[in-house]
Amino acid sequence: MNIALVDDSPEELLRLEEMLREYAGIHQLDLELTSFSSAERMLSSWKPLKYTVIFLDIYMDGISGTEAAGIIRQTDEDTILIFLTTSQDHRADAFRAHAYDYLEKPFTTDTIFSVMDHVCRLHTEQNTGRFLFTLSGKDRSICFSDILYLQSEGNYINIRSCDGEVLKVRMTFSAASEQVLPDNRFLTIVRGIIVNLDHVKRFVGDACVMTDDTCLLVRTRKGREMEQIWHNYNFAKLRREALRKGGHA
Repeated sequence: MNIALVDDSPEELLRLEEMLREYAGIHQLDLELTSFSSAERMLSSWKPLKYTVIFLDIYMDGISGTEAAGIIRQTDEDTILIFLTTSQDHRADAFRAHAYDYLEKPFTTDTIFSVMDHVCRLHTEQNTGRFLFTLSGKDRSICFSDILYLQSEGNYINIRSCDGEVLKVRMTFSAASEQVLPDNRFLTIVRGIIVNLDHVKRFVGDACVMTDDTCLLVRTRKGREMEQIWHNYNFAKLRREALRKGGHA
């Protein structure tokens, strides 16, 4: 699991690193931690889905944590954002950025361990389910969470992954549908195209825009309906996360 830590206080970065390394040691987790002293430094090397989690201090010189979150959310709806702050004043901004949590300083080891328990549980749930296929005579699979969309092409299915790779496998559209559609993160937007709702950026007219900026045509006169399904899916996901953390929705 790749985690970015962004704080302009060297002492706070060190404390957080030590807590996370202690958590990783106790739970035998492979955590790759990358620390940044400013949002600018993090954003200069950032790309969608590079990190599973980003811990963001709100009050920093230059670009603030909430401003950085806004930039991230323009192209990435999936990275888990956790705000670090000394004040309650930015909870509304955190909500708008779909922040997973909002931790007040000085946070304790118990606080960090608790939020990491929730993150690991969510990460495990998101990575359940695998799409099975045969390629070049070998049985292979790809995690559902890594699929951007599936597109039919004759007797083949093109699997577009989040890292930009396209796998062309011999399979009928109905066989592909049977594997993924029981999982509610997948939606058929038109005959021959199934999208992963976790990787939809927005709906515009009759087009579904994915997080890699690919525009896919939506079933005629069904654009508004598809958009509402997407909004409902996101609301339900946020509600589940809030309930899981003991919050209210």
